[in-house]
Amino acid sequence: MSAAVESHQLTKNYKLYPGPRALFRELFLNRPSHTVLTALNDVSFSVEKGEAFGVIGDNGAGKSTLLKILTGTAFPTSGEIRVGGTVTALLELGAGFHPEFTGRKNIYFNGAMMGLAREEVRQREQAIIDFSELGSQIDQPVRTYSSGMYLRLGFSVATGFDSEILIIDEALAVGDQHFQKKCTDRVIDFKRSGGTILFCSHNLYQVRTLCSRALWLDKGKVMALGKADRVVDQYNAFVREGEAEAKTVGQSRSSSICWIENVALEGLETTATEIPCGADLEVTVKAVFGKEFRGTPGIAIAVVRNDGIVVYTTATTMEGVKLEQLDEQSYLARLLFPEVQLLPGDYYFNVATTDQDNLQAYDTRERMAPFSIRSDRQEFGICRLLHEWTHSP
Repeated sequence: MSAAVESHQLTKNYKLYPGPRALFRELFLNRPSHTVLTALNDVSFSVEKGEAFGVIGDNGAGKSTLLKILTGTAFPTSGEIRVGGTVTALLELGAGFHPEFTGRKNIYFNGAMMGLAREEVRQREQAIIDFSELGSQIDQPVRTYSSGMYLRLGFSVATGFDSEILIIDEALAVGDQHFQKKCTDRVIDFKRSGGTILFCSHNLYQVRTLCSRALWLDKGKVMALGKADRVVDQYNAFVREGEAEAKTVGQSRSSSICWIENVALEGLETTATEIPCGADLEVTVKAVFGKEFRGTPGIAIAVVRNDGIVVYTTATTMEGVKLEQLDEQSYLARLLFPEVQLLPGDYYFNVATTDQDNLQAYDTRERMAPFSIRSDRQEFGICRLLHEWTHSP
């Protein structure tokens, strides 16, 4: 299988000038007056023909710059990128429309810009109009369209002509729920027909579902490249760690009455936290309940998937379990999940000290004892449920 897109050490720098005088000084007086913004820094990857490839990252990560270079509207400072096939880009939908032209004339106008003969556009004209659901409005100037109508026509035109590579930048949230479903179905049909997709989105569920591999960019640099679910998990972990650090700056403990002292996985090396689906999973939590604490000491434990979905939560005080007392103030909770049926992904524990009423979390710790579940099976969801396929007699 040959590559549809190849990027080798791609770098893009922008010169930033504080004003026109600075540009004048640099051009005519030979005085450097600019700063350099590196939008892409040594980015290398390849996309195979027929593959759906995701691009993720925060705002300002370099995603849009990469897509502009792919579509030929920007050029690299160094490195090279090769695109093997005709490209359709869903970047700014309707960006090439003339406001005084009708929707129908804009279909022909965009077809001509793509190098298509008028007869070729005519053969696709009605299918594009039908997909957009604009009806008689297609013969009205696009300046009279609502934003939703404008975007529907933009998506219909962008996907209405044959291409080998489809580049999508946050363009599946078009119109109402009904039309969004049509857009998604069209993209999936394109993928099934063997087309190549580069999908840039903040909707990580769509990236995980649609794409087989993904690229994570941060400030122009490649942070991760590989299977989409793993890259999305790594990105989610990075985001949540940043949020947790921001919350805990300047804080030592959230409670002086009782606090979490340690959280650990039992029976695992600290560097080997990959667990096969169906293996035993045991976590221990050590907590200290000071002399000022009144009530029954309790520890709550939640299993959380890396995208923030809480899989399961319980507490010793909810189940009437007494903590193991180590000394006058130290207690230990051991929670065993025999033959855990979590599906592949990255997980962690949120833990808290609580009491018999389970209404207050005195001290909480998030993203503790992270671990990964691995399996060779093809399954989707959070956990494996006992099941069997049955047939009528």
